[in-house]
Amino acid sequence: MPSRTGLLTAVHLANIAKTLSATRPYALSTLYLQFHPQVAANVSCPLAFGRFVASVYQSSVTWLGSEVDLRIVTGSLRSSGASFESFTKRTRPAAVDYLFYDYALSSSSSGCEKRLAERYPGVKVVELDTLSAEQLSLPPGLDNSLQTYRNVVLGGTFDRIHAGHKVLLTQSVLLATERVVVGVTDGAMIKSKKLHELILPAAQRIKYVKEFLEDIDPFLSYEVVPILDPFGPTATDPNLDLIVVSTETARGGAKVNELRETNGLNQLEVYTIELLDDESTIEDKEDKISSSNQRMDLLGTRLRPRKPAPTHIPAKPYIIGMIGGIAAGKSKMLERFQAFGAGIIDCDKIGHELYEPGEECYQQVVTTFGQEILHPDGTINRKALGAIVFADQSKLDQLNEIMWKAIAKRANEKIRTLHEQHGKEVIVMEAAVMLRAGWQNNCHEMWSCIVPREEAIRRLMERNQLEEQDAIRRVDMQPTSNEEMVQNSDIVFCTLWSYEYSQQQAEKAWAIVTQDLKLKL
Repeated sequence: MPSRTGLLTAVHLANIAKTLSATRPYALSTLYLQFHPQVAANVSCPLAFGRFVASVYQSSVTWLGSEVDLRIVTGSLRSSGASFESFTKRTRPAAVDYLFYDYALSSSSSGCEKRLAERYPGVKVVELDTLSAEQLSLPPGLDNSLQTYRNVVLGGTFDRIHAGHKVLLTQSVLLATERVVVGVTDGAMIKSKKLHELILPAAQRIKYVKEFLEDIDPFLSYEVVPILDPFGPTATDPNLDLIVVSTETARGGAKVNELRETNGLNQLEVYTIELLDDESTIEDKEDKISSSNQRMDLLGTRLRPRKPAPTHIPAKPYIIGMIGGIAAGKSKMLERFQAFGAGIIDCDKIGHELYEPGEECYQQVVTTFGQEILHPDGTINRKALGAIVFADQSKLDQLNEIMWKAIAKRANEKIRTLHEQHGKEVIVMEAAVMLRAGWQNNCHEMWSCIVPREEAIRRLMERNQLEEQDAIRRVDMQPTSNEEMVQNSDIVFCTLWSYEYSQQQAEKAWAIVTQDLKLKL
């Protein structure tokens, strides 16, 4: 579906729910809400709209749907931005498909709305209501007593901007008269976040934050910077006046002021914003609107567009490479896909088979590493072999050279059998060493199954009756980190939560594949 942008000029703010809902039939991607010049003329300070903005963002999913990115242009409340002439001079949005009004254009005494239509050639003009433009309707609960500050600072992860971020950023903009400084966490600061492997790169998050700020109010100066500790610019910037925090990070404001006192800097006023409740939350998610919930929603979905089919492998069967850490729940995931109709290949199991006497690898491994790796019955003592190869990287490379080629050959034979003799259109091939062996290049796409390190350790201790140090050693010896697996994956699963939530992830992924391939399984 093509991206569509709407620009709504509103004067009847008490009817905002009805107005926003009326834009739903236009299938918008982005909707900008700006205030009619009459609104600014009747309000002493833009900050008075703080509560209104928060309530609109919180309910926007109900009124508009989750697919619409709503941006409330609070810059249209400033004296420098409260005119149609100013509206036409804004560089953002650069293109608009629909100009919406919550009043009849014939009732406008100035007729300045036509300038907007000239600013966006070919735009469609839509009157969402027949009310008069001259009958201003303000929302209840405006507070004109709040103080503003020249320089405002705030911080956060700002991963995939959601309604909670929009409230935090917009409130900071409304509180500022000159400059807003935003610290975007990176490095070790994000490692404690749920599903941190799915957090966007800092450069991307900084770009999106700056674009949002410039969209809603182009009349302030913005500094959006990465931070590697909880303080960022607040530790050194002498010109800051106010820090904006949420109820979740309120203690951070006091810590900032302790450090500023130590560094001989002025104390900052602290402004606390309530977190928004997530009205659509489910049992496994947080009750607040959060990036963690958004990242959970990404599980089982395609993280990037489907790649062109590799030219060196047949289009059929469709091969999915599955990777995952120890105790991450891969086996159960594979069972789910087998139940859906996929063929399953376990490369680790193939590796075990190839060590058996009579298999093609057996004699080569014994010749390379000596008779001392054999049990008395002639089978390979994998513990003795491991002691040799894990003590010498060159010997490990030798073993991998032998085994990886043989495993890939046997896996390809099994793929042909599953497709030609059993009619399997989709085959999921699981291998712990998938990325190290380069087998992902022989797959149409890659999936991964992850859990946090602490959970993997806990599961190993419980499942294998291991001491904590033994479990830690096994987890830390894995060939591929969660981060690397996610970077190489088209779809990611996480089995940290309930069985039902893992099942939902699997069902979503399978629906995507069957729809893409138009399979009837």
